[in-house]
Amino acid sequence: MYKIFTLHPKITEGKPGTLTEINITKLCKEHNIEFNTSKCFYVTELNRKDSRGNHSNTNASELLVCLQGSYDITLHDGKDEVTLHLKQHDVVFIDKNVWIKYYNFKHCVIMAYVYIHPTDKESCCDFNEFLLEHKNQTN
Repeated sequence: MYKIFTLHPKITEGKPGTLTEINITKLCKEHNIEFNTSKCFYVTELNRKDSRGNHSNTNASELLVCLQGSYDITLHDGKDEVTLHLKQHDVVFIDKNVWIKYYNFKHCVIMAYVYIHPTDKESCCDFNEFLLEHKNQTN
């Protein structure tokens, strides 16, 4: 359903700032994740009151990188639910067919790397429909 890990920023002597490498191929190999990047985007200007996600990608897996701040994410695989708190440098891999809801943003910037699996249906935006689909898959 998911994997969570932390990036390791590097501070270079005599240079301002922190450099954090995001080598998707290397990260996926280290964490035993089958993933190819199809597209990439980032999300800014998030507020604490609203949530994002509230859907299940039936054709996409994602790596979400918390570039700044923190947020909470709830993942549901049709049977089990888990809530995670992600902070700067944390990465979560979310496989396809997992209900995603992220919220409680605190000065947050999120980078998303997406692998689109070739299927007909793109996403499900109704939680009850999502649960019904997963129930039918297990029967």
